[in-house]
Amino acid sequence: MRKLLKEISVIPGVAGSCIFDKNEGAVCTELEADMPRDLTENVGIHFVRLVQMGAMNKLTIKSAHFRFDRYAVVGLPLEKGAILLAICDSGANCSLVATTAAMLVEDMRDELSGASHPARQTQTGVASTAGGDEDSQEISGVEEQLKVIEGALVGAIGPVAGMILTDYVNKWRQSGPVTAGRLPALITMLIDEIGDEKLAAEFKGKLRHLMS
Repeated sequence: MRKLLKEISVIPGVAGSCIFDKNEGAVCTELEADMPRDLTENVGIHFVRLVQMGAMNKLTIKSAHFRFDRYAVVGLPLEKGAILLAICDSGANCSLVATTAAMLVEDMRDELSGASHPARQTQTGVASTAGGDEDSQEISGVEEQLKVIEGALVGAIGPVAGMILTDYVNKWRQSGPVTAGRLPALITMLIDEIGDEKLAAEFKGKLRHLMS
């Protein structure tokens, strides 16, 4: 995989590349750019969500790019939940980068499909996890409350709420036990994700009974 990333990194205008997984973050990198890791991961999350939103509308995204003041980032989807990110100079020809990188994407997919990679794990709904029956039973203890949270989140950010909630539930589970008493921590994480003060306030208001 690293050999393929090196081939992408020598494309004119590309400063580095990585495989980004929605659960594991940057899992394989060939980065020489000074782009901070947390910024790389934030951009990666946005790309994953863009691909998910396209799929919800029966659209297959082949590639997309964000152009910032100091960087440009080209993203191409790999397996479900994983994307290829090419970190470029701000003035790079993103179309050329995407076209060239696309020639290597199939080889990357083949390597991922033959490996035990986080991108191969799928999750459906707030009650589904990458683990076994024990994990499902753990979530079932707060399943009804999670459905209420998801409904409120739909009102704030729209139909991608279910996918975003799944991501945050996984992070929330890693930081402590799955109990009703810890739901305020999950709700607070989601409030920060919403960003818009008015929508966040409405979201919090609908879940006031879970915050106490």
